[in-house]
Amino acid sequence: MPTAEKAQTIDELAQMLQDSKGAVLLDYRGLDVAQIQALRRSLNAEEVEFHVAKNTLLRIASERADVAIAPDLLTGPTAVAFGMHDEVAPAKLLTQFTRTNRVVHIKGGIIGGRSMTAEQIGRVAELPSREVLLATLLGAIQAPLANTLGVLQAPARELAGLAQALVEARGGEAAA
Repeated sequence: MPTAEKAQTIDELAQMLQDSKGAVLLDYRGLDVAQIQALRRSLNAEEVEFHVAKNTLLRIASERADVAIAPDLLTGPTAVAFGMHDEVAPAKLLTQFTRTNRVVHIKGGIIGGRSMTAEQIGRVAELPSREVLLATLLGAIQAPLANTLGVLQAPARELAGLAQALVEARGGEAAA
């Protein structure tokens, strides 16, 4: 039976797994305390929570939260970055961090309740931000509508142009 402290840690991890939109697991071997603190600060600025967790406690928490974590992700030292508001933020931030700190590597993650490999997390990190994707989608929806509206308004514009030319032509003859 786990101690009270371990039980509390399991409950906290389970709650974070349920509340987060995405999580990325990181093997943090090779980082010193100052580097981990700098990483935490950069993640907190983007509303991503970073916790070092024991694999056994994380496995129990994932079972309680009904979130599947692949067993091969729970080996060696593990830190978890939880994205509370954005699924992709932890993947982007940790991928960027691992590019500058080659001693650490991403083990994998969980997005949308699905366990993902490190390669899949890398592909997710390359996706544009949510705002860019929404703007692209909106542009794709608006472009055909704008073109259709232009085609429908063309005869009215041409008729107005002809009427204006007629008025100018007759006004020019009356003045002469």
